[in-house]
Amino acid sequence: MTNRFDFQGKNKTENYFEGWYIKTSDEENNLSIALIPGVAHFSKNESFVQYNIIYKGQTFSGKIDFEREQFDVIGDPQTIVMPKFVFNEKGVKASLENGSDRILLDLTFGLFLPIEQSLYAPSIMGPLEYLDMPCSHDIISMKHSVKGKIVINGETVNITKGSGYIEKDRGRTFPDKYVWAHSNGFAENREASLFLSIAKVDFGPLSKNGAIAIFHDGEKEHRFASYSGSFLNVEVNEDQTAYKVILTDPFKRLEATVSLSNGRELIAPMNASMDYPIKETVKSTISLIFKEKRKNPVYLNSNNGAAELVNW
Repeated sequence: MTNRFDFQGKNKTENYFEGWYIKTSDEENNLSIALIPGVAHFSKNESFVQYNIIYKGQTFSGKIDFEREQFDVIGDPQTIVMPKFVFNEKGVKASLENGSDRILLDLTFGLFLPIEQSLYAPSIMGPLEYLDMPCSHDIISMKHSVKGKIVINGETVNITKGSGYIEKDRGRTFPDKYVWAHSNGFAENREASLFLSIAKVDFGPLSKNGAIAIFHDGEKEHRFASYSGSFLNVEVNEDQTAYKVILTDPFKRLEATVSLSNGRELIAPMNASMDYPIKETVKSTISLIFKEKRKNPVYLNSNNGAAELVNW
């Protein structure tokens, strides 16, 4: 099977983007970090690093742009290299300078928890992985340990019990309507993790809402997906501050209630350009109920989730 971490845009020269989403939560230090390195080939070819950090109630966020030629992939296993930014499956080292922000990162990752793969579903996209979709998604690690340090404007934060998550997107454009959430910091079960995304999928003349989601209880992966027959429902608060996702199939049910507090602007690829503003929170509260036939329901709560709501 293909390593889902690896860069797949080597021969892409136009109308293409690819980016990784690297999340670290550290409850001991009241710290949440999201890094998004990537490339975009549209009217402007570029590489970039976006960051969204919440530390003790303070928020630091922005986008640092580079020339496309300043992005490189070296070695096997692959290492992603940009000016003052190095990232691979073992960790990330970076020096980010943007406006008044001065942020140094030196983080080491533990063993990844990948999702299950098969010929039918080589990625979270299932059999859609074999089609030329406008946007394809990968989950690289549902959960792993993170250790190291981050220096934020001169203040050093030592991370000894961090929890990490990595995913990526690639294609021509983000969906113009979607919800997304992730957490692996549930108070009742530290080994559990969640990913979900519901999006309007445009493929040729067809347009419909599709779901992909995984709840991992620490021992077993539970997958929900439209391509495997799951039903979906999304309810959004009138003031757009929260949403609820319900996913069901004949054997199980997942209900996730997600807040959107602490949101900050990021830039997404949309309509052949890398300039579409969206809001993401890296400090979201998520309440989860998972029910499986002939088993007791599971109730979990997290204050360290990440979430987005776009045009829903």
